Amino acid sequence: MAGIFVEPWFHPLATSCHITSVTNPIQAGIELPFAGKAQILGYCAVVELLANYVKKAPGYKAGDLLGASYYTDENNPLWISYQEKELNNGR
Repeated sequence: MAGIFVEPWFHPLATSCHITSVTNPIQAGIELPFAGKAQILGYCAVVELLANYVKKAPGYKAGDLLGASYYTDENNPLWISYQEKELNNGR
């Protein structure tokens, strides 16, 4: 449903993005200007750097990039239930 917002007939700037083949992702990736590719790679790099920065914090626990373990007790039944749901979801 959200893909409708980037279709050329709906989005006002989609016709000026210089991509002619919006239905073919490979062709669209080839037609994407260097600045667009640099923005995508730059965003990914920032996310990776932030994740590595968070991992260096004292008291960091593996898999807890948001720091939720600082705000709750490890033996809290709600927290244990949440962790179990996340682990089961990751199968």
